Amino acid sequence: MSHTTDGTPGPGRRADRADRTRRKRRTGLAWWAGGLAVLLVGYGALDAADAVPGLLTTQPPIEVQALPRPSAVAAEVAGPSPLPEDAPVPQDLASLVEPVLEEADLTGRLAYDVRDALTGDVLLAQGEDTASTPASVTKVLTGAAALGALGADARFTTRAVLDDSSGSPVVHVVGGGDVLLGEGESDPDTVLGRAGLATLAQRTAEELSAAGVSSVRVAADLSRYSGDGWHSGWDRADIGSGYITPIVPLMQESGFEEPGQRYSSRYEDAAGVALDTFTSALQDAGIDAEAAQPAASPQDATELASVDSAPVSQMVEFMLVNSDNVVAEVLGREVALATGPEASAEESPAAVIDALAAQDLDTGSITLEDTSGLDYDNRISAHDLTTIVQASAQADGDLSLLIPAMPVGGLTGTLFDRYRDEDSSAGAGVVHAKTGSLATVSSLAGTVLTADDRLLVFSFMADEMDRGTSLEARAAFDTALARIAECGCS
Repeated sequence: MSHTTDGTPGPGRRADRADRTRRKRRTGLAWWAGGLAVLLVGYGALDAADAVPGLLTTQPPIEVQALPRPSAVAAEVAGPSPLPEDAPVPQDLASLVEPVLEEADLTGRLAYDVRDALTGDVLLAQGEDTASTPASVTKVLTGAAALGALGADARFTTRAVLDDSSGSPVVHVVGGGDVLLGEGESDPDTVLGRAGLATLAQRTAEELSAAGVSSVRVAADLSRYSGDGWHSGWDRADIGSGYITPIVPLMQESGFEEPGQRYSSRYEDAAGVALDTFTSALQDAGIDAEAAQPAASPQDATELASVDSAPVSQMVEFMLVNSDNVVAEVLGREVALATGPEASAEESPAAVIDALAAQDLDTGSITLEDTSGLDYDNRISAHDLTTIVQASAQADGDLSLLIPAMPVGGLTGTLFDRYRDEDSSAGAGVVHAKTGSLATVSSLAGTVLTADDRLLVFSFMADEMDRGTSLEARAAFDTALARIAECGCS
């Protein structure tokens, strides 16, 4: 079932939209621009010292397993002055960008929208009202919806509760939407493993012992989400490839078999793996524990212990930097749960669209089948996508955290190994964007800082391409943005 909104933007609506854009508060833009400078200064300092890999290292590059996180670096550096509002706006971007795209001779459909982040003025556009397949750029929508509907500071709680009504004690591990549970103790310095199953088990064992309970069965309560955890538009082969797994509200380390590895398969029964980890930890803590089949806990069950996830803002960052499809699908379900009666694969796409509309964002072109971007039938126009990015650039509330959560060209996440060749290196460190890739799709949406310190927002989208040509589009987009980045063309 498709989830979409009715109507196509007309001239009147476009004018209203432009007026709203100009009325937006500008404090968020200045704050975010300062944040980008913080990130670059902090990362450069660590990079030059070979503390993290990157463009400035004095040693040969090495393959890393864990991608560096921008927020952790930014927190260590004093805030700089914001970018000047009177920085010159670049002119005639067409002469820089269009030759690059024409030379690439891309197959399929091409759409793009480049605007000034401060004023919203369109500087370059083509096919911007065409609803295109976004691939993983769908996560920009999911992240914006989660920040709006859940709030940046919200956390997901995993609980252990005791049901002893039958005379045979059962501990239910109640999934609360945290799919980044760690195997060991809770770690306050990480997102993956902020809440640890070993910590939950230790606290549970202490409460059981205090109550005189020494032997229990252990069951996962997965009732938070309804319906099938698998979306019909996905390919089961993607489980082995590590892209996705059936969605449940309880997982250990996003369901990965080898967390921290650049490539890893996912467990098909991710909740079962988490339950086994918890059960083993209970046994280590002195409780005779045996895993049982999943079962919902009764409402009058006694709470024994709980652990909390990282805040939603950090989970959004984890999702965008790592392009984690499981986290994206879970955030979509949590948005559905926050705005409606149930969380399911069917309800979450519509809930994401509604959450965007509730933030006064344009949704007329959006059709969603999932909230991760694996489904080829997702659609959004470059115009509406750029509007979401611009809203984040101008916001001073929770939505302002969306852009800083995106990968940085040449430095982090899915942009870590991009903007490193001669044609695109000018974009390293100044392109902040979410990537999207499917066999016939390439997309990129975010911000770029020009040589004159003017912040621009953009979306580049190519879909319906010949299979095997998406990398050509990716290279063309990177080169085009590098041309914009080095532009002092006011």
